[in-house]
Amino acid sequence: MADFILEIGTEEIPPLMVMPLLRELEEKSESKLKEKKINFKKVKTFGTSRRLVLLIEEIDTFQKDSKETIFGPPEKIAINEDGSFSSAALSFAKKIGASAEELKILDGPKGKAVGVVKEVKGRKSSEILSEELPKIIDSLYLPKSMRWGEGDFVFIRPVRWVLALIGNEAVAMTIKGVRSQKTTRGHRIWGRKEIEISEPNEYLEKLRKEYIIADIDERKKKITDELQSFSEKVSGFWNDESEETEKLLETVLFLSEYPTVVMGEIPSEFISLPAPVLSTCLREHQKFFGVFQKDGNGNITSLPFFLAVCDGAKELQETVLEGLKSVTLARLFDAKFFFEHDKSLKLEKRLDDLKEIVFHPKIGSYYEKSRRMERYARELAPLFGVDSNLAARAALLAKCDLASLLVQEKEFTSLQGIAGGLYAEAQGEDYNVAKAIYEHYNPPIHSDKPTNPYSIIVSIADRADTLIEFFRIGEIPSGSKDPFGLRRAGKMVVDMLSNPDYYKDGEKPKVNLQETITNWFGREHLPLIEFLKERFRSQLESETNEDGSPKYKYDEINAVLATPFSNLFELREKLRALNVVRSQYAEDFDAISIAFKRAKNILKNMPHFRLDPIKFLPEESKEGSAERALHKAYIQIKDVVEAEITQKNYVDALTTLSTLRPYVDRFFDDVLVMCDPEGTDPQKTAIQQNRLALLERVTKLFYEIADFSEIVPSGN
Repeated sequence: MADFILEIGTEEIPPLMVMPLLRELEEKSESKLKEKKINFKKVKTFGTSRRLVLLIEEIDTFQKDSKETIFGPPEKIAINEDGSFSSAALSFAKKIGASAEELKILDGPKGKAVGVVKEVKGRKSSEILSEELPKIIDSLYLPKSMRWGEGDFVFIRPVRWVLALIGNEAVAMTIKGVRSQKTTRGHRIWGRKEIEISEPNEYLEKLRKEYIIADIDERKKKITDELQSFSEKVSGFWNDESEETEKLLETVLFLSEYPTVVMGEIPSEFISLPAPVLSTCLREHQKFFGVFQKDGNGNITSLPFFLAVCDGAKELQETVLEGLKSVTLARLFDAKFFFEHDKSLKLEKRLDDLKEIVFHPKIGSYYEKSRRMERYARELAPLFGVDSNLAARAALLAKCDLASLLVQEKEFTSLQGIAGGLYAEAQGEDYNVAKAIYEHYNPPIHSDKPTNPYSIIVSIADRADTLIEFFRIGEIPSGSKDPFGLRRAGKMVVDMLSNPDYYKDGEKPKVNLQETITNWFGREHLPLIEFLKERFRSQLESETNEDGSPKYKYDEINAVLATPFSNLFELREKLRALNVVRSQYAEDFDAISIAFKRAKNILKNMPHFRLDPIKFLPEESKEGSAERALHKAYIQIKDVVEAEITQKNYVDALTTLSTLRPYVDRFFDDVLVMCDPEGTDPQKTAIQQNRLALLERVTKLFYEIADFSEIVPSGN
């Protein structure tokens, strides 16, 4: 039993690609060890921007012995009439190097067959690792890859060295054309070019002395401890708990092999820059952390300092800091100039400039898109209960910052929308207009209040326009191809029109999605409706209970989505009610779903008929009694159910509908609906049409909530 280590040394790997590679390497290596029946204690991975490391603790030096069963011809071919082995069986034995005495009749995957059970001696683990690990490395998913040398090898970055040891013995293997050795390399500047590793347990310590912290958790702790220490020196904090800061921490974690934090001061003239602009300069461009404090109202504000994570020893801190300051100041000067210049020109004055910015060659300019968005927002506003003029103005101006210097400058494109919102606020636009422009790319969900409705309206108008226009020109996503991000746009539209977290306990919008999209498209476009419906389906299927089980059954989702694709909040409530009532009345639901399927098949392609109770057969007859009973029960609950549906009391409506079960069962047991299928007897035809009319009305009442023919009975 010994430890095994594999280190693949490369050129610098993009920081956000390291962890996915290490996770996949760990999972596949662990799976392969189990498959090959090699015992081990634990599989770990380490890594930096220049090395991917696999450590297997306490691995057996030999694979477990095993038994292998080799099957040959089936019994009827392998055995002669006298019970001896046939020539076919003997030929099989010779082929696999076995004697006739070793042959047995065994239960095989296709019945009894001749076979041989062989004792297989376990191989050396080092031999198996030598064969399998290069294959695992070749199988790793590479979001981006490079070729080098003669172009024979492909990997995330060129491989420069390979270290492979089990205990104190080298393991011979070749990865991407590089043969393994017992040596590694230190820091590119501060460490030695070649360090011999005698055994795996000295790897981390030896590298530490060469300014390499290979342990990811150790490296992260060093960074966060130093960030905290510097922040506290100026009575601030570095972690504002934002998604951006978390992502930055993951990035710098794999930008440096020996991280050291330095703090610099931001000249006071730049502190007046809006926080998003300042943050973009520091966080996105320079990979710096900000230093923050909370004011008396609990709002987070910036302090005039930045924190940079450098790679190397502390000795060159001052030199590094001066270089960082000079680069940072240049970016801040650019940002301040762009922002002040752009702010002086009203957003609406930039509308004509949008005519020169192409949205898509077949669709037109951003000016045309803005005008469509203006119309859509104006029509959406009453459905959200807000001012149509403000919503329309926010949508019209939402893309104007694309013509500004700040956004046109390639280094600040991430400020699209945000910059427009800042300009709108500075230019005295209404608060809701500025807020909607600022947030329309990604309206936030707050923990304590609803999302600004104007932000949601402009965001829906923007994404709906994108979907409609791309579907209009036939650019529909297929397979894994979605170059214009239409799936994400559809997901966002559906989410904003169905996720209660955007609205908290406030009133939900009254948007009939199918009618709205049809109106904006100019005609019904079923592919787009189905596309949005699938986004909604995916959302519902992904929702889980606290124990991780699916919240809704697939057939319940199908049943609700088979009804008109209207208000998504109402569809969601209908689905919840269906799930609740089904769990309470499972047997009734099964029976109703079977009857509903039958009714749906009977009514298929049938015209609408007038219902006339006088045409029912007499009460005394078996058929007449059954159809009159169903009609009476239907009349008794119809108004109640419709009122409950109007009031959105879907659980009550379904509970009431479930009382029809015995009458529906009796109707199908006792009544021949299609009593005159050929239409040869006028009297029977009238009776048949009346029964069809009754069925149509009953099923229509159920269909207000769900298509019960989609429900799969529990026994199926």
